[in-house]
Amino acid sequence: MKNTRIALGLSVCALAGLGLIALGQPGETRGVQPNSTRNAQPGGPDIGKALIEGLLQTPGCLGADAAQFKSGKNAIFAWFKDKAAAEAWYYSPMHKSLMKSVGATVVPKPMEHIEEGTGPILIIAAITPSAEQKVPGFPAPISQISIELFAPLPGGAYVNGRLSPDAFEVPHMKNLSEEAEEMGG
Repeated sequence: MKNTRIALGLSVCALAGLGLIALGQPGETRGVQPNSTRNAQPGGPDIGKALIEGLLQTPGCLGADAAQFKSGKNAIFAWFKDKAAAEAWYYSPMHKSLMKSVGATVVPKPMEHIEEGTGPILIIAAITPSAEQKVPGFPAPISQISIELFAPLPGGAYVNGRLSPDAFEVPHMKNLSEEAEEMGG
């Protein structure tokens, strides 16, 4: 069981990692602007674009984006309407195919500790590239890998746009755009 969970984690992050490494190609994918300063690997940009498109085509996926941190960590952010939508991605042909490509199997009960109907959910998959392989079984040398789930807390504010998609509901978040416009004009 432990090996299956490790393989699952590696496979999901392999998917994220391939996409993160690949998003070095400049361009736009349905509102996602990859960072053109990253080093793209051969054949990578198509994988990254396909990953983001696959996420965005999943019913209930509210948005997807990628980022690179100053620490060198790369992450993919995927916002889902609810647990069922996140599971739809997990069981999608694209995700299962990518898991198979790294030798992992689909675990029958992802998110088993999350109640049905829970949402919205932000899932962040992160990897840190490395000069040497520190995560056995991963197809590229990395030092760290994680998949983390988050739910919004009430509150926050924004002017002229948010990090999360507008459809990702955050209770009591304030849109200060009109107030900012009135102050500036």
